[in-house]
Amino acid sequence: MWDRGVSSVRLSEETGIDPSTISAVIHNKRRNVGLKIIDKLCVFFNCGVSDLLEFYKE
Repeated sequence: MWDRGVSSVRLSEETGIDPSTISAVIHNKRRNVGLKIIDKLCVFFNCGVSDLLEFYKE
């Protein structure tokens, strides 16, 4: 978001993702993000899933 100059308000307005969900994802307070949200983010940012997520083995 920051690299592209996109505010959380704009992201919410243009994707329909609830602002509280965006905030939770930004602050790593949400572990499970549904595929619909990931899809909306990929479409908005014109990117792939691997650009949004990283896998860490616990």
